[in-house]
Amino acid sequence: MVCKSWTLPHRMSGQVVPASHSLLGSVRLTYAVCAFLSICLHSAMRSMLAMVILRMVKPRPEDALLMALELDSSNSTAAGQCGGSVFGLSAGVQVPQTGDLPWTRNQELTFPGVFYYGYVISIPLAGHLSDRFSSKRLFIMSLVFEASAYFLLPTMAHHSYGAAVASLVVSGMCAGCGNPPLYQLFVTWAHPTERTSLLSFAYIGLLMGSIVVYPVANYLSDYAWELSFYVVASVTLVFGITCHWLIYDTLDEHPRISDAEKAYLQREPLSKSQLSVPWRHLLTSLPVYAFILTHIFHNYTFLVLSVVMPRFMREAMQFNLHDVGLLSAAPYLGGMFSKLICVFSCGYVERRVGLKQSWMRRLLYVACSILTMIFIGIIICAGCEQKTLVMLIYALLYATTDMGFSAGYWPTLLYFAPSFAGLLSGVANCLAHLSGFLAPHLVATLVHTGTKAEWNIVLLTLIIFNGMAMIVFGLFSSTRLQPWDPRRRLESLSATPANVH
Repeated sequence: MVCKSWTLPHRMSGQVVPASHSLLGSVRLTYAVCAFLSICLHSAMRSMLAMVILRMVKPRPEDALLMALELDSSNSTAAGQCGGSVFGLSAGVQVPQTGDLPWTRNQELTFPGVFYYGYVISIPLAGHLSDRFSSKRLFIMSLVFEASAYFLLPTMAHHSYGAAVASLVVSGMCAGCGNPPLYQLFVTWAHPTERTSLLSFAYIGLLMGSIVVYPVANYLSDYAWELSFYVVASVTLVFGITCHWLIYDTLDEHPRISDAEKAYLQREPLSKSQLSVPWRHLLTSLPVYAFILTHIFHNYTFLVLSVVMPRFMREAMQFNLHDVGLLSAAPYLGGMFSKLICVFSCGYVERRVGLKQSWMRRLLYVACSILTMIFIGIIICAGCEQKTLVMLIYALLYATTDMGFSAGYWPTLLYFAPSFAGLLSGVANCLAHLSGFLAPHLVATLVHTGTKAEWNIVLLTLIIFNGMAMIVFGLFSSTRLQPWDPRRRLESLSATPANVH
């Protein structure tokens, strides 16, 4: 039997590959858990800035006026035409601001977005390095150095705003170095029929990091806002060092892998000469462009939902600040539901559909995109008094957005170009995360007073971007191993002796 596809179990060099191998107690599960914790910690360090920044900055004289207006608005409007609090609690609940940094309002608002400047700079280079050198080292160094930068950030912030910005840019650069090797290592430590499930499990960390860090950072900030950085950075540093004994680049380097699991995962090794980047083929490949453009369009929706939509809930839907804080995790529950579906079902579906994965993923992504656009349309039509409906749709919107990502387009790169997964995912993430600091500028241009009509224009841009992603991925995506990938050439060589005999 000769390997017909990178997506199916096969035999190599006369060796019979086991049809399956238990995930429980395996080194595959060990890496998946490490990847989950790494994504969780990266997400926690990035997400906590939006909340801790409220405790870092010294109260300004103009804030007293804004607080008075907020209380007056909550008493008069929230209980008026747009209804009262979702939980029936007092609209005048206030969170004290106990910071000591003399920053301006503009500095306070722009500081969390500085992270993405470093992120987009480092991620393409990290993608190239993870394909050609040690993914393990990049994985560990990303965690250790980002944790170190976060540990120093409070000291830098007390020194000056510029020093804090420099520290956060370095943190973003270190975080960018961690994504491509994490993705690349799944080529080694996940069987083709398990990749979507294990990737989905690992990327649950994006949700869990945000869900867990908000209450933890809020509790620690009651004592001192610096504690949030020290505790999260210390945990990340310890975990990063521990990964030295848990993660390995190749099957032969791992000291605890069983012979059965090694046979289950074994593939012909690729030399450095075989891994020379076929730039001409990459630049003329439709699946490559489909993957990158889909990620750009899709990630715009994800970043707007994650970063900007809480302000939409406050201004357009007129939620009071207390409810906005409590409900900030609601969309992540929808994403969690989507991830669980992927973890427990995608492996089974992949084994059943085999070589028809391209059509399966296209149909799934198109369906998720259509549902996403419908949900956005419902939010556009909803009035500010329909708070419960909007929150429900918001959670469903996050579920369909995540399903399109986790089970739709994101795993395809591991199938059509596994040898260059780090490079291509790095380029895609670099371009897609430009929205991290460009989207807020677009919102600032479109939304002047915070009315529902102005915010509806922002929501319309989400529909446009989802439509473009649906068209691109639906027409041009593929999961078939491309002929310019070195692993395809190895399969052709291994097929020749079999045909002779």
